[in-house]
Amino acid sequence: MATSEGRKPRQAGGYVRISNDPLEEEKGVTRQREDVEALAERLGWKVGKIYPENDTSAYKRKRIELPDGRHVWRVIRPEFRQMLRDYQDGVIDGIIVYDLDRLARQPRDLEDLIDLVDHYRRPVVGVTGSLDLMTDNGKAMARVLMAMANKSSADTSRRVSRERVQRAREGRSLPPNRAFGWEEDRLTRRPEEAALIRKAVLGFTAGENWSSITRMFMESGISPASGKTWYLTTIRNMLLSPRVAGIVTYWGRDGSPLVEDEYGANDSKRRGRISTSPRDLALRDTDGQFVRGKWQQIVTVEQWDAFVAEYERRKEGKEFTSGRTKKYLLSGLLRCARPREDGTPCGRGMVGVTGKHPTTGKPRKFYKCPSKNMGGCGSCQREMTQLDQLIEDLLFLHLETNQPGEGDRVADGQLQAEHPDAAKLADVQARLKAMREGMRDGKVSPESFFAVVPGLETQERQLIASLSKARRAQVDRDQRRKSPEKVRAEWQAATVPGKRAILGQYLRAVMVHPARPMGRSFDHETIVPVWKPLPQ
Repeated sequence: MATSEGRKPRQAGGYVRISNDPLEEEKGVTRQREDVEALAERLGWKVGKIYPENDTSAYKRKRIELPDGRHVWRVIRPEFRQMLRDYQDGVIDGIIVYDLDRLARQPRDLEDLIDLVDHYRRPVVGVTGSLDLMTDNGKAMARVLMAMANKSSADTSRRVSRERVQRAREGRSLPPNRAFGWEEDRLTRRPEEAALIRKAVLGFTAGENWSSITRMFMESGISPASGKTWYLTTIRNMLLSPRVAGIVTYWGRDGSPLVEDEYGANDSKRRGRISTSPRDLALRDTDGQFVRGKWQQIVTVEQWDAFVAEYERRKEGKEFTSGRTKKYLLSGLLRCARPREDGTPCGRGMVGVTGKHPTTGKPRKFYKCPSKNMGGCGSCQREMTQLDQLIEDLLFLHLETNQPGEGDRVADGQLQAEHPDAAKLADVQARLKAMREGMRDGKVSPESFFAVVPGLETQERQLIASLSKARRAQVDRDQRRKSPEKVRAEWQAATVPGKRAILGQYLRAVMVHPARPMGRSFDHETIVPVWKPLPQ
């Protein structure tokens, strides 16, 4: 359905776009549509289809995954891409836009359209008269204007990003709407909401799981700041945010975490990076310290840091509790030791089930190895109440006999100072500070700055990660060095998920061997706990 260069399009497409329309009034695209139709009438063309993209940027790119698994950054404009497909398929035989900067702001998009025009020879014109892709001069001018438009967008983005960094560094970076835990001024704590956040942070650190934390929010009678329903993801993101500890967060222009850098070196290196730790969201100054906001904190930095350490410990799989074994105390921790035909133990995790007593018919609960079609043997089981009490007694007997005490616990600050990487980190951060100050004072050239700083930043990130890993290990050791009295107090106050977390700190597994014929008594000797080594 090719159109000759002298033939007027009978089914032209009109493309209209506005970058920013938060109220979705569509006034801008409506005006553009009127101008596009007026030009079509003057040219004697017929507009058969309009491609509107309201509140859509032609400059900002997003990270997408290609079919082969690689990731690239592209501008996402569905209507623009549909217009190119229709142009190629002959659905439209010409294009009218208001102006080149409405059509595209990235050279890649313009070149895609130029390729189609070169092959199909269907006209593309603009209302302002500055667009003509049918001639070599017109294409050359379009490319020049596109480069200038792209630079204008980049300059605007850089200025906005710089202003946001400045606000964040001064502790003035506030959310656009009221955040849960604070009043409408976004600075003052709201007591009942702040108390709920604090209870959740301390409860999770002590062993509660996400299900019990979510249930606590839902049963509190307090609604979210926005919306009517609590969701686990909402609660988790809220608690993990450094904001609850009074720490400033900044994601950067493209949504990537940005560490304090007034010259943009970090911004260029971190573009599109996916955060792996909540600590990556925290803004730091040139000395590597957290930037504190002007709002009231809900938990201390130490409490938040311990909460994040516990979250990352569980995320790395350093506990036996799984998402499907939360209801009963020992589900998943018990391992069936009944020998298989080859002499090896079954090894399948036993789960809690309910049923009726074979003689009395009364309801009862017991732990059972799954059936053969579920990977177990289906032959090993134990009464739940007696086994729960036995493991509790064995836990505290083990602690009272072997616990080394907690008198020599290492403070976090002391750990950071004594770690081998602490001195290296201090040296790297001092060199970074010197380079930034030298750039600011004109003593360091831009060439030297950008040749040295990215490498130092890479070293800084690696050293911070190493210290964070050591801190999480120390938190885990300190947790397992509590006195038996403190562990017992936590145990008595904990729910089932909390007790499961306590057991996971000291036990690798509990082997359940086949019961010996002993009448109706509970065979204690067939229950063999496998303890984790206690820290010395």
